[in-house]
Formats: sequence, structure tokens, C-alpha cells
Amino acid sequence: MSDVGKDVPMGDWCGADPFEPSFRDDPYPSLHGLRERNPVNLTPVGTWRVSRYDDVSRVFREATTSMTLANGESPNFDPLDQRGSFLEFMLNKDDPEHQRLRRLAMLTLNPKTTRMMEDEVRATVTQAMDRALAEGGMDLVPDMAHLVPSRMICKIMGIPERDRDQFNAWTATRTNAFFAKFLPPEIQQRTRDAGHAMADYFEALLAERRRSLGEDMISTMIRANEGADRLDDDALVIQAIGIIIAGYETTIGLIGNGLRALLDHPAQLETLRQRPELIDNAVNECLRYDTPILFNWRVLVEPFTLGGQTLPADAVIWLMLAAANRDPARFENPDVFDIERRNVAHLSFGGGIHHCIGNSLARMEARHAFLEFAERTRGLRIEQGRLEWSHSFFRVMASLPVSFH
Repeated sequence: MSDVGKDVPMGDWCGADPFEPSFRDDPYPSLHGLRERNPVNLTPVGTWRVSRYDDVSRVFREATTSMTLANGESPNFDPLDQRGSFLEFMLNKDDPEHQRLRRLAMLTLNPKTTRMMEDEVRATVTQAMDRALAEGGMDLVPDMAHLVPSRMICKIMGIPERDRDQFNAWTATRTNAFFAKFLPPEIQQRTRDAGHAMADYFEALLAERRRSLGEDMISTMIRANEGADRLDDDALVIQAIGIIIAGYETTIGLIGNGLRALLDHPAQLETLRQRPELIDNAVNECLRYDTPILFNWRVLVEPFTLGGQTLPADAVIWLMLAAANRDPARFENPDVFDIERRNVAHLSFGGGIHHCIGNSLARMEARHAFLEFAERTRGLRIEQGRLEWSHSFFRVMASLPVSFH
């Protein structure tokens, strides 16, 4: 825990406690209140929340920050969670180590790979819609939002198709590691267990690839990881775990939350049918309107002033992306879902040196999912069933059945 709260009274959640189960159901009313009443908010756990668009953007662009405290510890992670710890993942490293790890991943996770995967994404989406129309409906999450990104990231990484379903529960549970320090002991233990299981799997896969290299990401990382400063196998395993979670869970949220937004706004879904050229803007509007990552974090290396308050060095800042994306000072009618909205400059992919490495792949997958769903359901009446949230720390659904009439 940061020492930031020692010299000032502890704050409160201001009606927006992100660890309350009800917060995920509809966080936006409470985030609106937080942004309007206390935009630079000291929480009861000693962290600072920043919820205005301009303030979040300034932290990304101007503040000197780290992903860890001055003593090298994580501000959010469970200290007992050692094996497969995200502390060694590229997302939680500062430069130059961050750039070294990012370059290693980008040998495979890059725009070229996105282009190469597009035909497979298109075919997977078409097969999903063929099956759904034949059966009179589908569950939007397992049958589309989960199917597409999980199949693609597993193929990119060299995970056999037969093992893909194993990662569903693992990745959802493992996302809780990002803020596990603040979660109940039973969730912390499940999160550790998922980390152990994923580490076991990738250690075995790494050993198999060393015996017989292929063209997948694991093989590429092995080939590139040579020289005196090479990473050990534990570090490679941690990068693999982090990449699959980043490429899996958040894109489930983008596709699932985006399809739900289109269904909740049938006029917008019809607009997309009539004007498919709006698809890139529609993807961005889905990311703005209902981002799966409600907040992320930075640690100040130097004092920084926000909202008239100077936050000290080593202050932990939670950047409330969902609140910033609906800031009326930045977006006109921010609670309105509008795929024709101009300049949809959302912050859902983060900012600065840690801007999402897989954003081009995620956008491409969402484009095909949204377009084909819109076109293939033209003229049908669509009824939604009961929504269920996953065990993920992110705002990701586990199930949303729909029927076609």
C-alpha cells in the first residue's frame, strides 16, 4: 500500500465503490457523481481516482509515472501471488525493460499478423452466424464474443484448438490479479490457482516448442530471445500469460458489450445495416460507451497537480477510463450511444508507452463481428435473455442469450 494517505484524512468511495458487485451492473450513474463532485478523489485504500477526461489524458501525456511504487512493489497485486506474477509482465515494467519486452511481443502481435488473421476471423464469424440462424438464436458471449478472440489469440500463440476452452475460466479469474490486493481472500486464492495452472501449461508448451519450433508467437519469442541478456523461461511464461489475457478477455468485453449496446439501441443497429461504412466509428463508439476496462493505474514518480491538488510522488492514481469516456466536458450527450458521433477520442486503450499493443487485432475482430451480425439479422426481431457477468475483474459478460424471430 502506498504511504500517500498517511498525512491526509482517508477519503471515501463517494458512492462509487468499484469492488461492490453492483458497481459492474451499471457503473455510470455513480461514476457521473464521482466526476462531478470529487474528480480527484482520495479513496479509503489510499489511492487517488481521476475521472475527468482532460485529467486522465494529462496523466497519460504529461505526468512522470511508473507502474510500481518507489520500493519496486506493485500498488495493487497480491504479495503472495508469486508464480506467474504480473509484476514481471511488460505492462508492469517501465522503460527500458518495458520496451524490450514489448518489442519481443510485437514480432508477432503486429498489424501484419492482424492482416493475416482477417480471413480466419471472417470465416469464424460467418460460421457462428450460420449456426445461430439455423438454431434460431445464440448466446452472444460464448458463441461470438468469446469464440472469435479466443480462437485467434490461441492460433497466434500456438495453443492447440483442443485446449482453447481451458483458458476461458483461467483468463477470467486471472484478471483479478491486477487489483487482487483489495479483493477478498477467497478470490485471491482462486486468482493464485489460475496463475499456477496457466504457468504449468505454458512451461510445458515452452518445452515442447524448444524441441520443435513452429511459426507461432511462443516459437518467435524463443528464436528472438538470445544473447547475454536473454530472458529465462519463467519470464517468457509470464509474458505469454499476460499476452493471452490481454488478447482474450478485453476483446470478449469489446465484442460482447458492443453487441449489447447495438441491441439496446435498435435504431443504431439499423443505421449500421444501412451504412456499413460507419463500422470503424461504430467500434470506437462501442469502446467509448461501454469499455470493458473501467480503470487502470499509474504511480507518480514526481509530484503532479490535478484539479487544484498536488499529488505527491509515489501516489497511486487509478485512471477512471469509463468516467472519462463519458465526460460531458469532452463529449456532447455522453450517455447517448451514437455510431455517427464525430471525433470519438476514447481512452479505452490507455495511453502513453503502455497503449494497448493488440488494439489493431481487437478492432478488426470487432468490425467483422458487428458487421456480420447486423447484416445477417436484417429484418429479424431480436429478443434478449438474461445477462450474466463473468468472474473477470473487467466488465465482461459471461452470457447474453438472444433469439431471432
